[in-house]
Amino acid sequence: MDVLASNHLARSLITDFDAMAARERNFARFVLFAPAAKELYGNWPSIAQIIVANLRLSSGRHPDDARLNEFIGEACVKVPEFNGWWASHRLDDCSDGAQLFHHAVVGDLPLHREALTFATDPDQTLCLYTAEPGSPSAQTLALLASWSAPDASPDTRGRGSSERHSAPGPAAGQAAPQQQQ
Repeated sequence: MDVLASNHLARSLITDFDAMAARERNFARFVLFAPAAKELYGNWPSIAQIIVANLRLSSGRHPDDARLNEFIGEACVKVPEFNGWWASHRLDDCSDGAQLFHHAVVGDLPLHREALTFATDPDQTLCLYTAEPGSPSAQTLALLASWSAPDASPDTRGRGSSERHSAPGPAAGQAAPQQQQ
């Protein structure tokens, strides 16, 4: 579940994986270990259980993956609920479902999650979070998109993508972190 790429909206919605050390850019690591994830995900136990089920699926596909096995061992020690979830033997590919975010800037944001895998590389997944067009969620996502848009004004060009607008403006989008499972 290494995060290979994300757009500015995904970085604003979930976390800025680009700002993390390469080893830390992992969706499972964020969800299971980061205190911010428990606040961000309105249904954290459900999301965490899906992540554990996906880890179990991945461990079956790649039983000799040392980094994956090390992560599972670390989760057994650091996440009290992990051992029970792992022992349930649930398998899940995280393909789709409802996702409730409690975002610090825009508040509650229910979105739809869809994970797309590629026939030529089934270990790579593109994750999309979308809102129904015209819905309150779409309006909230547009607000987050405008708040988080990289500042492209002439006096700030070149300062990097971490610069953010502080006032909302017209924009819409989809948050799309890309993960390798």
